[in-house]
Amino acid sequence: MTIDTTTREPVLNIDRDKCIGCMQCVEACLSEARAVTGQELTLDAIVKEAVADRLFFENSGGGVTISGGDPLFFPEFTLELARRLKDEKVHVGIETSCFQKWEKTEPLLPYIDLFLVDIKTLDPIKHKEIIGWPLEPILENIERLIESNANVRIHIPIIPDFNDSEDDFNAFIQYLSKFADRLVGVDILPYHVYGERKYDFLGRGDTYNYKNIRQVQGKDILPLAWGLKRAHLASVTVGGLVGMGAEKGKKPEKKEVMA
Repeated sequence: MTIDTTTREPVLNIDRDKCIGCMQCVEACLSEARAVTGQELTLDAIVKEAVADRLFFENSGGGVTISGGDPLFFPEFTLELARRLKDEKVHVGIETSCFQKWEKTEPLLPYIDLFLVDIKTLDPIKHKEIIGWPLEPILENIERLIESNANVRIHIPIIPDFNDSEDDFNAFIQYLSKFADRLVGVDILPYHVYGERKYDFLGRGDTYNYKNIRQVQGKDILPLAWGLKRAHLASVTVGGLVGMGAEKGKKPEKKEVMA
């Protein structure tokens, strides 16, 4: 371990070329500076862990969000997990790209209380070039969810020099306004720089594409937030904070903007 001459903080030096993933370093580290994150669990174990927090769910209006990656890359597992959680009377949300075929999404409708879906850009060319796959299937699936009367909340991650222009904001407002009375709400998620330090700590700082990119400030996204409010979206947040017991992901009657 050495001391960073700039921050004066301790730096754990690791020769990653010698790492074989055996995790013996975790057992050998007396200061517990090393830890294993993530574990494999059976469906039974996941459900047991989830329902152990039932009192918290009941008091906060929360539940379990199935996330990933995209859970719909594992549709059978996700469907069974959602079904088991609903059997336990747990509120179930899912974060998905909505890129998968509708045939993998439709069976979830009876068991998912809230779909959380990113829209990163409404420019199909930019979406294909930067995100790496077509935009059209995502929008088609979002619209099918809405037509199925599912509770859908849209996430818009705002990335500098990618989707933060006036044209981008206007496109988001124009598209989402068509579903203003049927969406649960929209969460604007400004880009932050927290990932940079994590990549450095993992010894992968040279692979972080957004190193030294400016952080998006609140004032930068106010035109989008107010534009969505004027379009009568039910709930618009900056950062995704919807508050305690936020109507369990159902379409609220009250129009509000939280920032």
